[in-house]
Amino acid sequence: MKVVSLFSGIGGLDLGLEQAGHEIVLQVENDPHCLQVLQRHFPGRELRRDIAELSDLPTEAQLLAAGFPCEDVSMMNPSRPGLRDGMRTALCSHIFRLLRRTRVPWVLLENVPGLLMWHLADDPPQEPAIAYIVQELESLGYSWAHRVVSLSAFGLPQRRRRVFIVASLHGDPRDVLLSTESICKGQCIDMGKADLDPRPATECYECFMTPPHVTPKISVTCVDLAEKRFCPLTHEICTLTTSNGRRLCMVEDLGDGKGRAFRLEVEDAERLCGFPVGWTEPCFPLKVPGRPWMRAVDTHPSYIKRIELLGRAVSVPQARWIGQRLISPYEIKFSRECEGVKFSEPVPSHSSVATENHESDTTLHAWPSAAWNIISCPENIKLSTDDAPGGSLWRGRRGLPRMTEAPEICSFTPLGEFLLSASRREVDPDALSGFISRAVEHGINLAPFVRHAFGIRVPLAPNTKQKKYPKPKICAEQNQVQHAGNVVWIPTKVSKTKCFWPGIALHLDEDRDVIPTNAIEKIKPGQTSDSHRMVIYFAEESYEWKSKDGILPFREYFDELEKQPLLASRAKYRKAVEMAVEWQVNQDGALENLYDVRVRQLHAQEAEKLRRKIGNLGEIPHMTCGVCIVCQSKKQESQIVPYSERHIPRASTRQMKCSPLKGVRPGQNCPQLKVLSAAKKGSIGAQLALLREKAVGWRIEIYWHADKKFYPATITAFDNQNYLHRVEHDDGDIEPAVKLWELRINLQVQDEGKEALQNNVSQATITECKRTAGRKRFWPFGSK
Repeated sequence: MKVVSLFSGIGGLDLGLEQAGHEIVLQVENDPHCLQVLQRHFPGRELRRDIAELSDLPTEAQLLAAGFPCEDVSMMNPSRPGLRDGMRTALCSHIFRLLRRTRVPWVLLENVPGLLMWHLADDPPQEPAIAYIVQELESLGYSWAHRVVSLSAFGLPQRRRRVFIVASLHGDPRDVLLSTESICKGQCIDMGKADLDPRPATECYECFMTPPHVTPKISVTCVDLAEKRFCPLTHEICTLTTSNGRRLCMVEDLGDGKGRAFRLEVEDAERLCGFPVGWTEPCFPLKVPGRPWMRAVDTHPSYIKRIELLGRAVSVPQARWIGQRLISPYEIKFSRECEGVKFSEPVPSHSSVATENHESDTTLHAWPSAAWNIISCPENIKLSTDDAPGGSLWRGRRGLPRMTEAPEICSFTPLGEFLLSASRREVDPDALSGFISRAVEHGINLAPFVRHAFGIRVPLAPNTKQKKYPKPKICAEQNQVQHAGNVVWIPTKVSKTKCFWPGIALHLDEDRDVIPTNAIEKIKPGQTSDSHRMVIYFAEESYEWKSKDGILPFREYFDELEKQPLLASRAKYRKAVEMAVEWQVNQDGALENLYDVRVRQLHAQEAEKLRRKIGNLGEIPHMTCGVCIVCQSKKQESQIVPYSERHIPRASTRQMKCSPLKGVRPGQNCPQLKVLSAAKKGSIGAQLALLREKAVGWRIEIYWHADKKFYPATITAFDNQNYLHRVEHDDGDIEPAVKLWELRINLQVQDEGKEALQNNVSQATITECKRTAGRKRFWPFGSK
């Protein structure tokens, strides 16, 4: 076929199609570095520099191929603005503009898997970009099919998944894209072994990664020195992107816990994407008019630019496989049509995504990794007779929830055996030092040979400023003695953030009989019994002398500091709190706190009743309320101000939109989004706020930080426009507008039960105090 290539890049898609037997007649690319690569490797082809200036496609074109920009939908982009707010991926609209003028028989599009995913961080959530693409194809009369294809399936050690879309005016795109898939059960050994070949048989990617593992002769691990979301990969590299190529570090296992670190060379990166060695060499430096182009010395700018271009290129093996299928598009027929699941709506809603297993379900709970729509199917032909056929073509869409990402069975080459570059240059020392400091700080577990290669000589453990003390040995008589010291909150830092850790404080004079001699010897000049206390950190097995100024009483600040945001989810902190509570209970005679424990149990019971009233929070969609002033303002802003009858609109004129409502800030989101997030984290106030007007009449206790205690109150009204509640306190104060999800709230329990429980506890406390009188005190961490 004669191919028109849009967004050509460095020609990965073009090279794969040419290797399959197609002919490139036109290329469109505006990056000057990419242009130099295309001019070198595709001489004689027509080359355009701006797709916006391209008005028509060549009449002889039979296939339009485009790997359009992916920055706005990629999962590697934290913001993911999508088609609605982004500037790069939205350029795909030029593809459909050109197809409206010239209907090319076949269309091939490529992008990242983020094309299929919702943009849930937006308000309201933004649909996957694939919805816009298939809608445009359907409106132009194209049948389409898409599928996620993995580069590892073709034997290259790079974890690179891409979405390919094939569309046709007259053919069945499923025969090209979905008709072949590999389900290997060990036959890769027989397929890859020739009769007289002395080399050992090799496995495909799936068999290689399935136990029992066969360790290759050379084992190499890939470490991204700046990526915190993914762990190091062995025998393959992570997806090569425009930003991570320069910071990828290869670590070879030399045995006996030793390793060697080196950077990923450009030549190996080119081979990892299926390009010949030296393919990107012409990209740098840029040609200067009037001067001959000279080859760049392997400088750092050249290395960065070449790696960057490879990160956004289409891999050649994936393009070559689709090109081979397009040579004879009707050779293999698609045979899994009966397994297709109908779309119940144009875009499978993100709100229907659930955690349970949907293998036996007939409803799509997200946009599937493989799908199609055949315009000539009987259902679409019937819809074409309706009044508005364009709006109903989505009913012919089908999804294939279970589709492998490997279209062929190919021998897999592990990373250690794949890297052939003779030059093994050192890694960037700045990037490496930053990774080492983060690894030591957060206690990242690395293999011994990786630690050796990076110069980390000891096993990693979180940094701690406190001096370690031997592990405590709690004696059998611990429950028979009085616990020494005062239980306190100790000011400290965790991950460079100020916080409080539970522990005990010992007075130098009053508790001298339980303080070890070696601890007294550590007292510095100026540290006296009036100014400093010896503090012992629970669950940390460490102690130090600390100024008494910042130390807080444990009981008085328990409600305020128990659930510190930084520490609440850490197992060691929860263990320390439990130890502190147990220590406090033993000091108070074990029964004095029964009242607090019982009240806490009653609060938990009331909270459980509230959760049952709300329902399963996991099933509540993360959506706006649609009623508040913010939602009304966004709805008004989306409306376009119509032109007057005398106004003549011009192509360059942007239509005006309605202004936001008064009181709504730019970029302000619906309050319900914050409420849902806080409610799913366990906030009682947020769960009450979800009840909206149904929360009126509930009795609550609101915590005041200034007084460090809870005050009873009643919810009396709800403001639907601003998502606020009116609260009346029992002492007569009225708060007309309260954001419940921002307050520390308990559900009030019955007063009768409180009084009866308090009387019982007081009598039991007197008995216990008489029984525990005269007990001796002991050192908390074993013998002195």
